[in-house]
Order: sequence, then C-alpha cells, then structure tokens
Amino acid sequence: MNVEFFIAKRMLQNKKHSKSFSSAIVLISLIGIMLGVSVMILTVSVAVGFQTEIKNKLMSFGSHIQVESLYLNNNNETSPIITLQHNIDSISNENAIDGIYPYVLKSSIIQHVDGNKESEISGIVFKGVSQGNQTFLNQYVVQGVIPQFGYENDSILLSKNMTKKLKASVGDKISAFFIINGKPKQRNYFISGIYETGLDKIDDQFGFIDIKQLTKINKWGLTIKAKSFFTSDTTIEINCYTKSKEGEILYALEKEKITSLSSYIIDVKKDTNVTLVAYEVDNVESNNLISVPDTLIFNVNFNEKIITQNNTDGSGKFYTGGYEIMLTDLENDKNTLNSLKSYFGPEYLTLPIEKRFEDLFSWLSLIYQNVYIIILLMIAVAIVNMSTALLVLIVEKTKMIGILKSIGISNKSLIRVFVIHGGILLAIGFTVGNLIAYGIMFLQNKYQFLTLPKENYYIDAVPMHYPIEQFLALNGIAFIICFAALILPSLLSSRISPVKAISSEI
Repeated sequence: MNVEFFIAKRMLQNKKHSKSFSSAIVLISLIGIMLGVSVMILTVSVAVGFQTEIKNKLMSFGSHIQVESLYLNNNNETSPIITLQHNIDSISNENAIDGIYPYVLKSSIIQHVDGNKESEISGIVFKGVSQGNQTFLNQYVVQGVIPQFGYENDSILLSKNMTKKLKASVGDKISAFFIINGKPKQRNYFISGIYETGLDKIDDQFGFIDIKQLTKINKWGLTIKAKSFFTSDTTIEINCYTKSKEGEILYALEKEKITSLSSYIIDVKKDTNVTLVAYEVDNVESNNLISVPDTLIFNVNFNEKIITQNNTDGSGKFYTGGYEIMLTDLENDKNTLNSLKSYFGPEYLTLPIEKRFEDLFSWLSLIYQNVYIIILLMIAVAIVNMSTALLVLIVEKTKMIGILKSIGISNKSLIRVFVIHGGILLAIGFTVGNLIAYGIMFLQNKYQFLTLPKENYYIDAVPMHYPIEQFLALNGIAFIICFAALILPSLLSSRISPVKAISSEI
C-alpha cells in the first residue's frame, strides 16, 4: 500500500503532469466537487435552519407536547382540568421532560377606541400563561415588555399585526368581551408589549395574558368571600357571603362538621389562626362537589385586635386548561408521548407540536425532500467528475502504466494507485468545499445578505445553522460513496497491455 500511495503522490507532484492537457480537466473536476460539497453542506444547513427557526416560533404558541381535556374541547377554548388529579412533580422529574407548564385558551372580541373616538374590533384567542412558559416570547417582542405573567395583572401582549388592525400601541387600553355561561362579560386591559414572530396567520390569532385572569373569567374554582372583626375583647365574628354559580355553599371551621351556616362567633384569648373551608355542592341532599373546595385562613392578632386573611387566591389555582410539556430528549419524543398518553388516559388529548401545527410541519417536510434530492444529485455529479478525471489520467498515463506493468506491478496494485490518486483529489475537493460552505454560513449569519420575503417564508433572511453531527455524517457517507465509485474507472488501467502501452505515442 505504501508503494501505491507513493506513486499516486508522485503523480500529483509531477510538474509535467501539471502542464499536461489533463490538468485543466482535473482542475474542473476538483472545482465541481468543491461546489457540490458546498451545495450539500449549505442545503442541510438551510433546511435545519428553517426547521429550527420555524419550530422555535411555533414554540411560542405551544410546546413539544400539549395535554388538554377532551370534554367540550375546541381549538379556541380549553375545558377545565383539576391539577390535583395529576402528580405533576413526579412527571417533571422524568429524565426526558424539562418542564410542565399550565395554560388556558379563551376566545374573545377585543376593541380599541383611538383618539378620534373611532372604534376598531377584532377576534382573538387569549392564551393564559404563567411565568415559566413564556420564555420563547422574549426574542419576538418588538415594542414594550412582556407582562409579568404569574402575578395577576391587567397587562396583555398582542401581535404587531393585531395592534395595527386596532390602531393601538403600547400603553393603550383594550376592552375584551368574553362569553361566560351564555352572557357577555367585559374586561379592560392595557397593552404591555407587542410581539412579531413572522407567522402572520398565527400572530393574528393569539394574544397573551396572565393565566389567573382567564381562570377568574371562566369562574373556575371557588373563592371564599368573608368579613371578620372583633365584637368584643375576646370574641371575633366571621360572616361569609360566597355565592355559588350552580348550587349551594357549605362551610366548615377547622375540625368541625360541614354545615350551611355562613356566620360564626369564635372566642379567642391569644394570637391564633382560624381555618375556614368552603364547599360548593349541587344540593344539600347529595352533596356532590361542583368545584375544588377553598380554604381561607384568618390570622388573629389578639393584642392589637387585627385580623388578616391568608390564602385568598381561591381554589382556581388548582385548575388549568392544559399542560405544555417541554422535552430534553427529542430523539425519544415518541416514547415520551406514549408514556404521557398512558398516564393521562383516553379522556385527555395528548398531541405533539407537529400535530398541533400540521400544515406548517408538512411544509417543512417538503423542504427535507428537496434536500435529499439535492444531495443525491450532488453526489452523482461528484462521481461523474471524479470518474471523468480518472479516465483522462489513465489515458494520459498509458505509457507509465505499461512501464509499471513491465517491471512487475500487479493489476490490483495498479488499480489501487489510481483509486488512491482519486481519493487524494476527493479529499482536497471535500476539504475546500467544506471551507467554502462554512465561510458562506459565517458571512450569512453575520451580515444576512441573503434575504427572503417574510410574507412567504415567515423569516426575512436565509437561516444557516451548524448541525455538526449531520455535517460529519454527510461528508463521511458522500466521501465513501464517491471513493467506492472510483474503482470502476480504475479497472481500465488493469486492462491496458504493457507492450501496446510502452509503444504508444500518448
């Protein structure tokens, strides 16, 4: 093998070879291989970039996996899920899961009245989120700031297209109209920030709001409403005025029976805490719970005669419209999806993000089909270029082949000489091709000179990413295929007669 490699190397270093008619053909073949390799690398880079960028945008409106109740569920609104039914902490501790976050979807009509008293309205789906599942939005805010989700405020986040349609801007008041139990309810909010992902159809549909706002609007859960005060130095009175939507309210002081009483007189002689639990039932006879019971704690400061209330959020915190599940191991996402389906059961809709936005992911899969076609074509071009160069070299080196055969070199060794020679040229072509591709990727990511119409491609510049593992696999597979293809033209050298080759004028 060392002899064959030495001969192949000398063929490349031969000054006469560089002046021969084959040098131009070899150079053209090398350029073709370089360009082919560059095109393959750039194609994979752009395809991965498109998929990653679009998927990241979609993650602002979903997650890797979403879980919702099938009961009265539609695309624009979610049905209540009681979180106490699921051990979310145990699921979150699984290795494949990065986090689980609650969310609520609610349809609404929003209205803005501008300075000229002109009213603009639009339909929207509000997505109620907490502080954890809005991280992806940070990079898409173009004006203002993201509201402090999770701290129950009246700020909302709208898309750039939506604010244009409403003729609104950051800080403006927006009136939102919801349908609750068949009746319209109005709530006023302020635009805290404006976002733009480039996915216009989805941007036009979604606005973001604190999850507690939608939980209250939906009237999920129960909130005890009570007043407490000292009636004497050692006596406090608690009066409850909680109302039920569809049934009756029952109460129970700590360690006492459940009754329909709504007023209590309690003797106190020191600082103490009084716990009151409220139950919403369909009627007193059956006592079937309608919602999760609420607990209210009264902190009694005996010396200063002050009573404060704790745990005033109500049992709405135990409700959600669905779960957004972020994964760490995307390669085993199908196994995780099947595991979650088994855990939640058939009464829940467990969908990956690919199913939630099936149209966009179908479009992305078409891009990958084009990638495979381009790679196959570029490999075919590289094989043809290298085979042509080898055939020209064999024809040019006919006399040298005759001399080598006359001194005893075997046909196998002669074939290896030209295969190694072609392999060296391939290595040069692949190396330079990779360098060209990486240079273009670096310049594009820095200067973004290759632009795109955002309305068609959802992004304004060609995205180029660096999936190193895919690049290594592509280079390895393409090089092996091209290298193996060199054997066929190299067989021609073994069929040349030494006598005719030496006497040849070539």
